[in-house]
Amino acid sequence: MTISRRTSKTRLRKVRLYSSENPGGSDLRKVKLYLEKLFPSLDVQILPSIFGSIKKSELQAVAYALASARVKDPDVQEQSHEPLFGEVDYELRTIQGKARVGGVVYEGRRLRELLIGFLSGRRTLSIASVVFTDRLISTFSRDDMRHHLRTIVCGFPSIVSKPGVVEAPAKPREFYILKQQMELEGASEYGIERLKSSFKGRFVDFGDPRLAEVLRGLTLQAIMYHLTLDPFCDDRDCRLFNSHRQEELVRAQITSGELCSRHTNALEELGRKPLLRW
Repeated sequence: MTISRRTSKTRLRKVRLYSSENPGGSDLRKVKLYLEKLFPSLDVQILPSIFGSIKKSELQAVAYALASARVKDPDVQEQSHEPLFGEVDYELRTIQGKARVGGVVYEGRRLRELLIGFLSGRRTLSIASVVFTDRLISTFSRDDMRHHLRTIVCGFPSIVSKPGVVEAPAKPREFYILKQQMELEGASEYGIERLKSSFKGRFVDFGDPRLAEVLRGLTLQAIMYHLTLDPFCDDRDCRLFNSHRQEELVRAQITSGELCSRHTNALEELGRKPLLRW
């Protein structure tokens, strides 16, 4: 990020953190405290899941849109398919809280388009919205022409995938080799868990208490995108580093857990006066 970008008169005044779909967890309270420390002037609010406020008359249409946003072929950029009845029914039950969200991949940009509709009337550049989700999200990469899971899709709003923290960044290569070998030998779920324990500390797993630290960094990336359109850093020890491997994620968000000197200086200025700079 270059702090010399053109500064607008629009000031960020409020951040809305929308909780993920599945109940439980206090991670967002830690995120809220972190943002309030960096940006003392901001009003940071934690709100219920954005899917919990859908009108009854719109439930079926939203369920259909969610089912249509599923990624069924990772090698195809535009996912065009007619969702099955069972897929729509599952999405309807997740919205109603009758089924637990998880295990399905959604195209991140189409999901964001759906969320924009929910936020219409509440959209203003003086408010940054960050939607946390228990859904896996992906975007298409032109580097290898296929979809990849993501931890975050920055935008207006930004989307942070909690299971994406576990599934999107690649684990150490030797873990996959050993896991495949154990599966071929018929290893039990307990055996796989023991394998994970032998790599303890090298990647974030489900139920990991370090998840809150990672969510802090990802949320800061979302806020930096809102303020500057430039959320990432090339420094591997900076919380704004865009990690593609678990060991990079652990290094940036947990082992370091800090900003580089350049972004520390930038955040001091933005913290005092969070004006949009793009």
